[in-house]
Amino acid sequence: MSVLKREKYQNYIAAGITAFLVVAAGLLLFFAIFHLQDIRSFFGTISYILRPIFYGLVLAFLLLPVHRQIYRFLDGLFPAAKGKPRPNRKFLNLIAIVASLLFAALVIYLLLLMVITQVYPSLVGLVEAAPDYIRNLQAWLTDFFQNNPEVEESILPYYNSISISIQEWLQSDLMPNLESVNSTLNWIRTEILPSLTSVATNVSAAVMGFFLLMKDLLIAVIVSVYLLARKDQMAAQSKKIIYSLFPTKWGDLIVDETRNAYRILSGFINGKLLDSFIIGVICLVCCNIFKFPYPALVATVVGVTNIIPFFGPFIGAVPCALLILLVNPLQCVYFVIFILVLQQFDGNILGPKILGDSTGLDAFWVLFSILLFGGLFGFGGMVLGVPVFAMIYSIVSQLVRFGLHKRGLPEDTGNYLGQTGPLSKQ
Repeated sequence: MSVLKREKYQNYIAAGITAFLVVAAGLLLFFAIFHLQDIRSFFGTISYILRPIFYGLVLAFLLLPVHRQIYRFLDGLFPAAKGKPRPNRKFLNLIAIVASLLFAALVIYLLLLMVITQVYPSLVGLVEAAPDYIRNLQAWLTDFFQNNPEVEESILPYYNSISISIQEWLQSDLMPNLESVNSTLNWIRTEILPSLTSVATNVSAAVMGFFLLMKDLLIAVIVSVYLLARKDQMAAQSKKIIYSLFPTKWGDLIVDETRNAYRILSGFINGKLLDSFIIGVICLVCCNIFKFPYPALVATVVGVTNIIPFFGPFIGAVPCALLILLVNPLQCVYFVIFILVLQQFDGNILGPKILGDSTGLDAFWVLFSILLFGGLFGFGGMVLGVPVFAMIYSIVSQLVRFGLHKRGLPEDTGNYLGQTGPLSKQ
């Protein structure tokens, strides 16, 4: 009898807990809807505070393949032998971490040395030649309007309107303030000094931002060292938590999908960095061969923006083409043709060779993920959108296959092509 009463009360308790959870979820949803801005501000603050941790995660993720290779090399140098104590694995791991950090610092130093020594003269030359470019552009526009009078007639009203507005501003605002010493001093005090104060504030904020970035990078290096040193233990602890919360079958699935996600993300990022470096070098060589202006600057922009899948080459080509247009319009046409050829080479030959099928996504889903994550998270979302969406796509595919297998239905997509009737009748 007591067993029946216990089962009866257990049913009531389960129903009460379910009702409580439903009401709590409704209240949380109501609160989230009407306090969405506060919630976004809260998570923004949390993300700002944890920014060094995120930097450290990214750094450890990028250094992990290098660290593993160095550790395997060191472990092979000191194999276990009879009568000789095996070196402490923690000590070898520490040496591998230090060596991987030194390797990363060396790579960054070489890249900065190569970029600065090549890009800085290009920027200086661009600034010095800017007046000549403006005069050349004016001469080209004059010749263009002379040869196309109908275009000149359509643009002339807008030009006259802008000229009249500038003249009115000079006569009504600027000149009266310069007529006497008192009016000039008053104008400087009310108009110029606030602008200078704003400039000084922005400069000081930029300096403070630089020092905060250096502090975050220092913390990120410390975090990456800790993560690389404790990665095996943290992975074991994560597995222990997963298997304590889920059945063994689901735990195995989660662990396998986590490994698959790491394979996709690491393969894509490392391959994309190598691919962009090669594209930058090819662009630098070809720009020097074709005598394009500012080859180092153009190659740097093209190589960096090539990290963005699909849209990257075109995003980098637009400012470079405008820069070349100021120097020589005909070379601008040649440069656009060169970028189209380079993009086809990267998309059809070099990229597949390096990346392979690391994401397993169709072109539509690549475009979709770039637009979605780029719109939500900016440049970082455009870079990481494809591998992140590939991980989501893989998980959804696994769930779909599991559901079809559970219901005894075929898993191949080809079996569903042209099916118009219900499957239960087949």
